[in-house]
Amino acid sequence: MPPKSWKDYVPRYVSLYYVDYNENLDSREDLQERCIRRNSLHPLEEQVWEWYAEQEHDNLQGYLADIRKAMEADGKADEYARNEEGIKDLLYERNSIDPTDELIDNSAVTNMFYSLGVEIEGYVYGSNARKESEAISLRKIRRALKLKKGQFADELHELLANAPYGGELRIYFNAIFSRLLTGDTGNDFKRIRFYGDVIVAIADSRNGAGYHVRLPTDITLPFCRDNLFTDSQVHYSYANEICGMLNSWCDSTRWETGMKPLKSTMRKSRMSEHQKQEALYEKRFREGGCTLGDMNHKRHRNTYYINSFPCGTKCPHCGTFWID
Repeated sequence: MPPKSWKDYVPRYVSLYYVDYNENLDSREDLQERCIRRNSLHPLEEQVWEWYAEQEHDNLQGYLADIRKAMEADGKADEYARNEEGIKDLLYERNSIDPTDELIDNSAVTNMFYSLGVEIEGYVYGSNARKESEAISLRKIRRALKLKKGQFADELHELLANAPYGGELRIYFNAIFSRLLTGDTGNDFKRIRFYGDVIVAIADSRNGAGYHVRLPTDITLPFCRDNLFTDSQVHYSYANEICGMLNSWCDSTRWETGMKPLKSTMRKSRMSEHQKQEALYEKRFREGGCTLGDMNHKRHRNTYYINSFPCGTKCPHCGTFWID
C-alpha cells in the first residue's frame, strides 16, 4: 500500500456546527425583512457567523487535535505541522452542515404581504363621507385586482365598509422568506402570481386599522421588491398588532414567482417611507425623547388621560394626542 497522505487523516464527513431542531428564525423576522430588502441571505449569514463562531472554533480545534494525535502516532508530526492550514481548509470543504440552511429549515412560514401600491381613502374626521366616493374606491380595488365590474361585488363592498380609516390595498400570504430571494440584485423576479382563496386587505399601518376578505381568484402581477414586506416589521402589523391572528391565518393564499416579465408596471408602496420614518421615531425614543405625531404609545413616556372633550390620551413631552 502507498504511504498515507495527510489528507487520509481528515474525516470524509465533517460537522463543524450543530443546530438544534428548536433553533429557528421565528423570532427574528427583523433579519428576514433585511434579507428581503437586500434580496440576499447576507444579513442572516453575518448574524449566523456571530452566533456559531465559538461552536465552529471548538469543533475545528477538536478535529485538528484528533488528526494531530493520529498523525503523531504514525510518526508524522512534522507532516502535520507543514500541512495544518491545508487540513483546516479540507475540514471546511468537507463540512456538511450549513447553520443558515438549518435555521431556515427549522423555521415556520412568515406572514408576508404584497402591496398593490393603491391607497384607499378613509372617512373625513367628523363626517359620514369618505374623501372619495365609494364607487371610485371600488373601481380602484377592481382595477388593482384585475376584476371585472360586478365580480365579487359583495366581498369588495364588505372590505370597503369595514375599513373606515382607509389604508393600503394588500395581498397577504405565508412564505419561507428565502423562497422570495434570488440572491442576485441584478436579476430579480419579474412576476408574482397569487391564486386560491386570496387574502385581500385594506390595512392602515399608521393608525392601526384594517379589514380583509378572501377572494377565490387568480392574479399575476409585476414583481416589485419595494412592495414586498414582512408583516411584523411594518408598524402597526396587521396580523399581530391590529388583529392578533394566528400565523396560519393567510395560508389560503397560494403563490409563485416567475422570471418572465410582464408588460404592466407596479405602483410603488409607501411603506418603505413609513419604515424609514418608524426608524427615526425609534432612534429618537432610544435617545430618551419622543416625536410629535408618532402614534405608537410605546414610544412615549408618562402619558395621561384627559376626561374632558375631546377625550383622549396625551404625551406631556411632545404633545402627541390620541383621541378616543
